[in-house]
Amino acid sequence: MKRLLPVIIIFLLTLTCTACAQGNQKRNRGESFFNLRNSNTTGSGNIWLSLRGVGHVWDDDPVKMDSSKKINRKWISNVRAFPEIRIEGGVLNFMSVSVESRLLSYGFKPGYVSCALKMTTPDNLDLRLNGFALEFTYLRQFIESNPTLGGYQGFMPEGFVVKGNSMEMRFLYELDLLARFSSIPVRFLVNLGTRIPLRKDRLECFQVLGNTGLIYSRYGFDFYTLFSIEAFNNLFRPLIIKEPIDKNIAVYFSENLMYLTLGGNVRYDNGCVLSVSVPLLVSKNSESRMRVEDLVELHRNSRSEMFSDEKRRGIKDPFDPWFVKWKIAGSITFPLRFRMTSTELMRNYLLFKNRKDQRRIDIDKKIGAEEENRLQKIKKRKEEILNSK
Repeated sequence: MKRLLPVIIIFLLTLTCTACAQGNQKRNRGESFFNLRNSNTTGSGNIWLSLRGVGHVWDDDPVKMDSSKKINRKWISNVRAFPEIRIEGGVLNFMSVSVESRLLSYGFKPGYVSCALKMTTPDNLDLRLNGFALEFTYLRQFIESNPTLGGYQGFMPEGFVVKGNSMEMRFLYELDLLARFSSIPVRFLVNLGTRIPLRKDRLECFQVLGNTGLIYSRYGFDFYTLFSIEAFNNLFRPLIIKEPIDKNIAVYFSENLMYLTLGGNVRYDNGCVLSVSVPLLVSKNSESRMRVEDLVELHRNSRSEMFSDEKRRGIKDPFDPWFVKWKIAGSITFPLRFRMTSTELMRNYLLFKNRKDQRRIDIDKKIGAEEENRLQKIKKRKEEILNSK
């Protein structure tokens, strides 16, 4: 009850102050920033729907590894865009569930569907400086080939996938500076976890999942910078993956899927949020690339200094992180069922107060500048009168 007292006082102030009442914007306490989750859960009984489209251009050359075929152009650009949907609902004040799916993917087939459970600590009712949560996800992937990198199964344009069932577990941490410093609306988020395929032939391909980011928020918009990585167990040595097509490839740590994402939100008082995110690939190649000359060198070993580590490990097939270099994701999120939570009521109050303070400062600066300009004119006029005598 003591923790709720400040929230109750602020709520009464918003009812008696017309300006503050206008700041009662609908917000999802458990919202995500692109694929980065915060440590809060959606308010109990609240339901939010997100519709997203993800587009990219992948420079795909299907004959690059086949020297017997000749082609007049060097690359083929494939423009693709996929629809995705996400529904998130609060079960308890410290628990929420979500369902997410890529409705259509490559070849006009469904891409994936996932169900997630997120749980946090009971202090979720207040703005908190440090927030912690756990998220458990069941993932069902429907495709893992065509198109793929170099024809290698699972290595698709947007990352490595395993057809069938997988489990994901994530630890979520959030540092929300607004809870301690009302004039600094900045959040630092970290998601750490793992994705474990449930297929026996892909158990060694489990991945460590890492997402982190900085979010700067104002009353009507957010800006964020995120970094994500999906890494195999290859920090100290490459992971050797046996492909069903009798090929062995070595994947080094710098070749894991890594993106730097820039994006932002525009918010409306009715709860609608428009988002745009641009992930940029930062993965780097090690050793050989998926080129005919590299394939020949791995087999003939005519220059021992080239790809020495792969040759020492008996690798005959080249690999490089030929993932999508950039993507553009646009989404719209809105509430289907909503009741304001005390946490987001407090956030609204602080963000709206900051906006009012900023406006007052701007007015004071403007008045000060006008006054100084008026005094300068009087002084100049006085000097002109004295000089004319």
